[in-house]
Amino acid sequence: MTGEAGQRDLIATAARIFPGGVLSRHKLDDDRQLVFVSGRGAHVADAAGREFIDFTCAGGAVLLGYDHPGVLAALDAQARRGTHFFGLLNEPAIRYGAELLDVLPVGGQIRFCCSGAEATFNAIRLARAYTGRNKILKFEGAYHGHHDYGMWSYNRFGGDAFSPAPNSAGMAAGIGADILVAPYNDVAAAEDVFRREGSAIAAVIMEPVQRMTAPAPGYLERVRNLASENGAILIFDETVTGFRLALGGAQERFGVLPDLAVYGKSLGGGLPLAAVAGDPEIMALASVEAWQNDPRGVFFSGTLFGNPMACAAGRAFLAALREPDAFPPFLARAEALKSGLARILRKHGVEAHVIGEGPMWRLHFGDPGRIHDVRATADKDRQRAFDLGLLDSGIFVRPGGGHYFSMAHTDEDVETVLRAADRIAPRL
Repeated sequence: MTGEAGQRDLIATAARIFPGGVLSRHKLDDDRQLVFVSGRGAHVADAAGREFIDFTCAGGAVLLGYDHPGVLAALDAQARRGTHFFGLLNEPAIRYGAELLDVLPVGGQIRFCCSGAEATFNAIRLARAYTGRNKILKFEGAYHGHHDYGMWSYNRFGGDAFSPAPNSAGMAAGIGADILVAPYNDVAAAEDVFRREGSAIAAVIMEPVQRMTAPAPGYLERVRNLASENGAILIFDETVTGFRLALGGAQERFGVLPDLAVYGKSLGGGLPLAAVAGDPEIMALASVEAWQNDPRGVFFSGTLFGNPMACAAGRAFLAALREPDAFPPFLARAEALKSGLARILRKHGVEAHVIGEGPMWRLHFGDPGRIHDVRATADKDRQRAFDLGLLDSGIFVRPGGGHYFSMAHTDEDVETVLRAADRIAPRL
């Protein structure tokens, strides 16, 4: 069965077998549900045969688009050699790891895993083991994965002095005592936390560009200094910004180096792959010898870590990014989209802000203040109305969320979005 009827049947099956009828936490309205069946370049098609220009980029995982020829060739070749091996060593993982350390500013050593959440969890574990401390400082509104350390104060706001708020039931309540929360881009608040808790802080974990909002001038440098002065480990969660803002991610863009950096999303060229990289002295605690013989040794292991298919795809992905003309047209098109949207909003007298650093974008209806205020004070109804207008125009975005830009998007894709925005804006 194909077409609309076939898609409805697939959606009905999903509703029966998956909690909530979806694979993750995202769900479209019932009358807009769709099932993806193919992707080409920056476009996706659903089971009903409709095509969309896609600005989710598979949640940011397909920076090169859905069918980059280098990635496809690498996958085909590796599939014929073996899709997975026992977790000792495999050639694609060794070669990709070495190539990554050549381009990642943080340098040092690297350990692969499968998701950004696994990577942030293990980075925090390494920091606690290395320092012998327990407390973790994060920033309100930041997302570091689904684990019990990541799901504090992600999308619930307020509380006295930014006290941590859990964002899921079932988390170990005791972990909250070790979580410290501060507002992003607020130097005074970070200094206050370190003044009170500095000797107990194992790590600061942060998105250097938090939820698409860039750091204020000097902010990352001050957080770097505070961590160093107090013997804490600075972890940059570059799951989103890695390879997207520049080949060296936010570290290259802003010139600040962490002790450990986390990578995910696009790292595997569209396949599940993530990594922790950084200071060899810290990373050494993840070795087999340390885990077996050192009281500070960290268990950092998984059956599919360093999967050769994902690493082969990742090598092709990195090779494409290292081409001299990879970034300039990509970043220029993203800026053309954002500046065009801002122009259209002004033309129609719509009070909104186009936010997003580099090839990331969204519209924000409200005060563009600090990040913890932006998400709390936004006019979500108007933002959702705009995004649904794009969706109904054949432009796939996640309603109410942030949007990505890929290297496969074209000038025509940009113009299509701007024409749609010109039709939608008067209704806002």
